[in-house]
Amino acid sequence: MIHSTAVIDPRAELGSDVEIGPNVVIEGPVSIGAGTKVQANAVIVGQVKIGSGNTIGYGSVIGGFPQDLSYRPDSPSGVEIGNENVLREFCTIHRGTKPDTLTVLGNQCLLMVGAHLGHNARVGNQVILANNVLLGGYVEVHDKAFIGGASVVHQHTRLGTMSIMQGGSAVSKDVPPFGTEAGRNSIVGINVVALRRAGFGSGLRLEVKRAFHILYHEGLNTSQAAAKAAEEKWSPEIQPFWDFVKTSKRGICAFVRWSEVKGDSVAED
Repeated sequence: MIHSTAVIDPRAELGSDVEIGPNVVIEGPVSIGAGTKVQANAVIVGQVKIGSGNTIGYGSVIGGFPQDLSYRPDSPSGVEIGNENVLREFCTIHRGTKPDTLTVLGNQCLLMVGAHLGHNARVGNQVILANNVLLGGYVEVHDKAFIGGASVVHQHTRLGTMSIMQGGSAVSKDVPPFGTEAGRNSIVGINVVALRRAGFGSGLRLEVKRAFHILYHEGLNTSQAAAKAAEEKWSPEIQPFWDFVKTSKRGICAFVRWSEVKGDSVAED
């Protein structure tokens, strides 16, 4: 299932039933797992490991040099992609920038047209990046997060599990788990749709609401809110919210009312 116009490095390792489309270039010690499809004009270069059952879309580039002026082309860094991901047309995933580091994409993610993972980004499982999302270097996106189209995430920023960013927004501070972000560094509510889809019953949803109330509506700073939360008992599903808050280095996005997000017309799912 390899097209006659594809160029494949002899060092590459291809699993069973791998499909390689027209004009694909595979350069270097690339490993591609069983059942993965690489569509026409894609380029995979360097130390790249791709799992099974993935689709690498038309014109995508995986493993290209990072956009970092300190990067050395002989640096042994790479990209690691899990299983059952779909990368649509023209996605780009750059390799790590420091020696022996990786840019990582987990399992069962959807990257829509033109999505970009900067060097050393780490994206979890069942994450969706809509069209033209840009992730800077060292960004972390945790499981089941959704980033709306044309959104920009500053380097070293984190997005917590089941968080969502409105299309066309930008963040340079951390988006907490279960949060809905809109505009610029603004939390406008809880991602209730994601909670329900994840099987969070009414009790857990109330607990999430309680956590947001402590963090955002009791007039406490982040450290004070975390200290107050430590006095209460939280379910295992909710405790990661406070773990995320306590380990933030860039700070947590502030709460802003929908009506205060300038120039945005927002509709709930």
